Order: sequence, then C-alpha cells, then structure tokens
Amino acid sequence: MMSALEGECGFLAANLYAKSVFGEDALVNVSIEKQTDGKLSGYIRIRSKTQGIALSLGDKITLKQKGGS
Repeated sequence: MMSALEGECGFLAANLYAKSVFGEDALVNVSIEKQTDGKLSGYIRIRSKTQGIALSLGDKITLKQKGGS
C-alpha cells in the first residue's frame, strides 16, 4: 500500500480565493473524503464579508451538485 506522500490518499482539503468584478473577496474551504464504497462526501464552506457573494456562490455550487448547468 502506498503512503499519502506518494500520492495515495482518500482526503482532499483546499482553500480557494476569488475576487468578483465588484471587488468583493470570497474564500471557499473544501474538504472531501473518498468513502470505502467509492463515493465522495465532504463539506464546502463559503466565507465573505458580504452576504450577497456568499449566497450567489452557494447557489451556483448547489446547482452544479444537482446536475444543472
């Protein structure tokens, strides 16, 4: 069995930063785990000083999760 340092791991954590065209900052924390049955589970946390951009990003993520475009 390979170690996580060699590329074999069932976890992913990432912080993503974005700035809107209006100058609003947003930070998205993503944590994903691959289950033993092959399915993915995890959390997405959106942080922003303004509520509008966080709600908009949340809506877009929810739409993608449901298979929308």
